[in-house]
Amino acid sequence: MRIFVTSLLVVLSTFSFSQTKRVWEKIPNAPVITTENAKNYSSYENTPESVLNYFYASRIRKDGEWLKVFLPMEEWSARIANKVWKYDLWTITKFNLVSKTEYAPGKFWVKVNFEIVVDGKTDGGVDQAEVQFMNGQWIITSIPT
Repeated sequence: MRIFVTSLLVVLSTFSFSQTKRVWEKIPNAPVITTENAKNYSSYENTPESVLNYFYASRIRKDGEWLKVFLPMEEWSARIANKVWKYDLWTITKFNLVSKTEYAPGKFWVKVNFEIVVDGKTDGGVDQAEVQFMNGQWIITSIPT
């Protein structure tokens, strides 16, 4: 009986958490980062928005500086490693932030809009990245693919 009650509480709390209506806050005046202006994003502030702008500007420049604001390699799961590998196959040509929501203290989902070229074809859209405050710094912990 105790196991049943505990299991029921876990299911109910998970259901309740997943049913919470998220408030997505629009990110006003979000710059559009392109191949032409990515060089202007060579530093960052310790905010979710700034680390994401820095990350995508670095990916556009293809300079590897994005690692400064990304989850340390020793903490990468196979899933994260696969996402990074996919990014290595893409040419990101345009990026901007759309909106964000805090889903737990110090943890944000951020909707990002980006344009990519893969095998000569242009694609893109809006998806979510995840940013967390860890050890005094905002770190990107997941990227969309």
